[in-house]
Amino acid sequence: MSDMTCYSCSKQRAELFARKSSLILGVTLLMCQSCIDQKFEPRWTIILNARKNGADSVRDYIVKKKYVGKEIMATELIV
Repeated sequence: MSDMTCYSCSKQRAELFARKSSLILGVTLLMCQSCIDQKFEPRWTIILNARKNGADSVRDYIVKKKYVGKEIMATELIV
């Protein structure tokens, strides 16, 4: 069996778990236990939510860096 990729950290894992997004209703994410334990969200869900609901809606995720990847820039949050 091949490894699958975590939606949050993009690492290959033998085991992923389905978890509902905290930011986008109705979206189920496949994430590794490490990302779940750290209460991470995929970077793209943070950006999409900020574009729809404003930067204040994701302030905690950005300030506390509850995502994996490069820093989210203000220009990415503006459509």
